[in-house]
Amino acid sequence: MAKVFPIASLPISAASVTAVLLISANAVAAAEVTAESIIDQASALRAASSLVPAGARVLGSDCHTIALSGLSFRYRCSVRFDPAQPSAPARPVAAPAAGPASAAPLP
Repeated sequence: MAKVFPIASLPISAASVTAVLLISANAVAAAEVTAESIIDQASALRAASSLVPAGARVLGSDCHTIALSGLSFRYRCSVRFDPAQPSAPARPVAAPAAGPASAAPLP
């Protein structure tokens, strides 16, 4: 018969639980765009960065050099980002302007 251990008896540290939660949260929230260039790595990174939606938070980037035949190269860069749009700030409510409509009626 198999021995069953209660979960509370397993040696799990708070740090390992936190690490798993952070890794899974980033994996779900992150998106990635990739671009290539034959000019240089900076061009490929600029091209990939230009594909990130406005307002998205960039999480990181990664670039690779790809060797082609004849001493030529291609550069490939990926940019990871959080696609969640930040919430728009609340608009202040303007006070009604003083004018003839708010003045007391004349007798």
